[in-house]
Amino acid sequence: MSTELGNGTTLQNGKYTIINSLGQGSFGITYLATTKLTMTGKLGQMDTTVNVAIKEFFMSEMNSRANDGSSLDGSSGSLFYNYQQKFRKEAENLSRLDHPNIVKVLEVFDENNTTYYVMQYIDGESLDNYILRQNGLPEQEAISILKEIGSAVQYMHSNKMLHLDLKPKNVM
Repeated sequence: MSTELGNGTTLQNGKYTIINSLGQGSFGITYLATTKLTMTGKLGQMDTTVNVAIKEFFMSEMNSRANDGSSLDGSSGSLFYNYQQKFRKEAENLSRLDHPNIVKVLEVFDENNTTYYVMQYIDGESLDNYILRQNGLPEQEAISILKEIGSAVQYMHSNKMLHLDLKPKNVM
C-alpha cells in the first residue's frame, strides 16, 4: 500500500482535492492540491480553481496508511503526539510571517488521524534541482540567491524563529 494520499482524495469535506505528491521527507508528505474560490468584483462574481500545497504530518518511520487509503495507522503514543504538536506549531509560526521569500501558510487542521497545513503553492523547482540542471551557478547568481535566502532567514530570526532544515532541496 502507498504511503501517500491518492490522487483525487479530498480533505476538509471536499474543500481541497489532492492532485499529486510533490515530495516526502522524514516528517511529512507535501502534495499539490486545488481549492475552489469565488471572486467577487463590482460587476459580478466568478468561481475559479487555485493550486495550493498541502503538507501532511507523516512520520515515515512510524506511520502507515490505513486500508481506507487516507487515514494513518501508528498515530498514537507520546512520540507521535509531541512531533505532531511541533508540526502544528511550525504551521502557526509560519502563518505569522510576512516576507516575499517565505511561503504563506493559510490554515492548519486535523483529519485522517494526523495534521495538515495548507500553504501557497510555488510553481518551480528546488534550488538543488536548479543547481544540478545548470551544472553549477555563476558567482553573481549564487550571491544573488544567497542574499534572498539570507533576507528570509534574517527576517525569521528577527521574529525569534529558526529554520532547522535549511538546504537547497528546501528552497524554491
